[in-house]
Amino acid sequence: MIEVPPSDTITVNQTIVVESGEVFDGEGKRYVANPDTVGDGSQGEDQDPVFRLEDGATLKNVVIGHPAADGVHTYGDVLVQNVVWEDIGEDALTIKDDGHVTIRGGMAQKGSDKMFQVNAPSTFEIINFTADDAGKMIRQNGGTTFKTSIFIDGSVITNMDEAIFRTDSDSSEVTMTNTRYSDVGRKWYNVENVSESGNYEY
Repeated sequence: MIEVPPSDTITVNQTIVVESGEVFDGEGKRYVANPDTVGDGSQGEDQDPVFRLEDGATLKNVVIGHPAADGVHTYGDVLVQNVVWEDIGEDALTIKDDGHVTIRGGMAQKGSDKMFQVNAPSTFEIINFTADDAGKMIRQNGGTTFKTSIFIDGSVITNMDEAIFRTDSDSSEVTMTNTRYSDVGRKWYNVENVSESGNYEY
């Protein structure tokens, strides 16, 4: 776990919007939601995100602490680099609009339900990431049939109660390579299109 001095913890009173083309570099500081104005990190569905990323935005070098409210929302093509969720809260990240979302580096832990929620047709890449202790790592919005393409590479995934990826869409697909995993439930839940190579269960 990254050690962040208390003096480097910032309380977020309203969602931080990273506009199209902007780079938000948190320089390793911890961001926590004001539970009264953003969200308390419970499973309540009406919480705001700590960060909203518009098409073309980059979020990097951020620690999201507790409470994390509804984490990060993405709207289009975005890069999330070296972001750590110390306690996921409701969801770590939700894809809210069509796009290509890349998570590179970082980690997330302690989620009672989903880690990542996919609410729109998208390509979702997760590279060199550590995921631990959640109900499932990735969930496509229940009952939807749009196509989402998941790519996981060079990651470590542990302690998922239900699955790594769950979907209700027979067109969605997952490719996982060079990834170590353990204790991940059914691994793929209703996923009909799976490609794997170089993975190791331990």
